[in-house]
Amino acid sequence: MFRRISLLVVAIAMNVASKSFSDDDVAGQQRPNVLFIVVDDLNDWIGCMDGHPQVQTPNIDQLAERGTLFTNAHCQGPICGPSRASFLSGLYPSTTGVYVQPRGNNLAKDEKHFRGKLLPEYFARHGYATFGVGKITHGYPAELAFQEYGGWPDGFGPKPANGKRFNYHLPDVPFSGTQTDWGAFPDSDEQMPDHKSASWAIDKLRQQHDKPFFLAVGMVRPHVPFYVPQKWFERFPLDKIQLPKVREEDQNDIPEISAAMHEMPKYPRLHWLMENDDEQFRKCVQAYLACISFMDHQVGRVLTALEESNYSKNTVVVFLSDHGYHLGEKDRVTKHSLWEEATHVPLIVALPDQEFAQTTSLPVGLIDVYPTLVDLCNLPQNKSNEGESLTPLMNGEDVPDWRPAIRTTYARGNHALRTDHVRLIRYQDGSFELYDHRFDPQEFDNLAGPAQSNPQAMQRNWDLAQALSSLLPKQEAPYHPATSSKPVNAWFEEHLEHNGVNLFDLKK
Repeated sequence: MFRRISLLVVAIAMNVASKSFSDDDVAGQQRPNVLFIVVDDLNDWIGCMDGHPQVQTPNIDQLAERGTLFTNAHCQGPICGPSRASFLSGLYPSTTGVYVQPRGNNLAKDEKHFRGKLLPEYFARHGYATFGVGKITHGYPAELAFQEYGGWPDGFGPKPANGKRFNYHLPDVPFSGTQTDWGAFPDSDEQMPDHKSASWAIDKLRQQHDKPFFLAVGMVRPHVPFYVPQKWFERFPLDKIQLPKVREEDQNDIPEISAAMHEMPKYPRLHWLMENDDEQFRKCVQAYLACISFMDHQVGRVLTALEESNYSKNTVVVFLSDHGYHLGEKDRVTKHSLWEEATHVPLIVALPDQEFAQTTSLPVGLIDVYPTLVDLCNLPQNKSNEGESLTPLMNGEDVPDWRPAIRTTYARGNHALRTDHVRLIRYQDGSFELYDHRFDPQEFDNLAGPAQSNPQAMQRNWDLAQALSSLLPKQEAPYHPATSSKPVNAWFEEHLEHNGVNLFDLKK
């Protein structure tokens, strides 16, 4: 899909581009602008990543065709709050203690990790005008993060009146709920939050700016509910929907703690999706594809406005999703997991005038975005950043000492490590799962599961798990004081209480 070019040509192109970003520029006037596009709950279902054969993302794909696509990028927290807290602060969850959703906007009270230290705040401190619109932060007031914030119009709405749902009705269980549902709603794009956010960003790109800017645009689709106007559903006829590869009883070979931690009582289960000849499965996948297509169109509107603006030759574009999403895989429709579907994310960085596409499959994380942008814009290094600058990979350099694996954490003491082909999930009780993506890209076969009977293979897998486990943090921060006390299942209820998080009265 992409033209691969020699490392020499890439390096030359990058060196030419970097000449205009010199530290010698007066007051940083020649430093590049940044267009930072963050999407909510998008997994790898984009055309350039071959995540689903029917997905339609021409605008995102076009961006990848003039940038660097990181095909093995992973979030550091597989839900919105921890992920955004990590990539906006440049810190791992094990450093900040933000392992699950934060409560309210209370991260702003934390002057050690967050207050005044987020990515846009760092750019503002070094002479940038910072603008934001839509969902960018989670647990931190966007009005503090940006010098000018265009709001998050209508949140995840609009929604039908009187709490109406089209397909998925919440079970009556005592755990935190979900907006999960799918259907054609409302009537027009103009009623959607992402259309309004894109329009606000387009207006900013048409204005004259007297200093470099950092413009963040948050797209909420395909976050639930999977609602977009009917015309986007019509792109994906229901009788032609191709379903993801799934295996019933796919959790039979995982540790007990994994099954308990990953249980999601208020979210759809695979057996329900597959009833009546996959009736709801098809509707759910159709709606997710429709939401992605709608979101891609809004991204395209913003990218077109950039191309037509005075800033097209001097703007770095970053496109990413905060985490992935399961669509039936591992018996779930949600994020909240340490498996591939929830951690794997799109990440594209496109430089001004970069004419050639390239990809890299080295393990990278969203935590690398902060130091990468600081590097590309020639700002002083933020020494607190725990990620790595991706510029050597974008330059086509040989980086023999690049990290062997990238880490994702979900609940204190529980981590996934992803190498170029292996996923290790290590739980707080010492049990683990191991998957080899060369032979098992769907993670069907846990190499540490009970079906593995070859003693030599079991020993090799054990040795590999122990070697990778050495990459895990030796110390982990306690849960952040801003941690939400609403557990998503019985395991989290006990886990949070054990870790000193005061729980809501679930009966209220």
